[in-house]
Amino acid sequence: MRQLNYTKAVIIVAGKSELQICQYLKNKFRLKIEIFSDKHGEKGIQITSLKNTLNNKIFKSQRSFLKEYDDVVINEDFKIFIIMDTDDCSEEQKNKFMNKEMFKDHWAYPYIVPIYDIPQLEGILTKANIPFEKKGDKRKKEYVKLFPTDPKYIKSDKIQVEELIKKLRKEKDTNLDLFFEFCISCASSNKL
Repeated sequence: MRQLNYTKAVIIVAGKSELQICQYLKNKFRLKIEIFSDKHGEKGIQITSLKNTLNNKIFKSQRSFLKEYDDVVINEDFKIFIIMDTDDCSEEQKNKFMNKEMFKDHWAYPYIVPIYDIPQLEGILTKANIPFEKKGDKRKKEYVKLFPTDPKYIKSDKIQVEELIKKLRKEKDTNLDLFFEFCISCASSNKL
């Protein structure tokens, strides 16, 4: 059976760390996904500014979205993952993000999958016993080791990602495992 080659998901990332993870998964498993960040992750997107992002020239309408991402097929399998930390918003804003209420009037509502890290990604990785350095710029370099996109660090594979999923599933303060599972599922369906 011939596999159709179209974009399966668009991921909106909070910042550099999330961008690094998504780039790793996209490259490692040759996934047809697109990653949206503000200034290549240099400028963070927060839960409090998501409405601005979703009302920008790309996301404001389905038509403008499909103009930007012309190989997207919007169907029941298509997803828009939004990966955010929750340490920069109120409890009410966090809940509205997590339960999708903040997106209810947006055309993309049925496709949005909020991915949350309470309070932030680094804390989740620490709780899940996924080792990384937490000091200054070293932290970003450690993500390169954990989620390598630089060829000199590539030593990871599907098994390592599946092990990360198992660890993340045990953490109640994140649902990042859902995004990883989606990526593994797409990679499997592509028969990579």
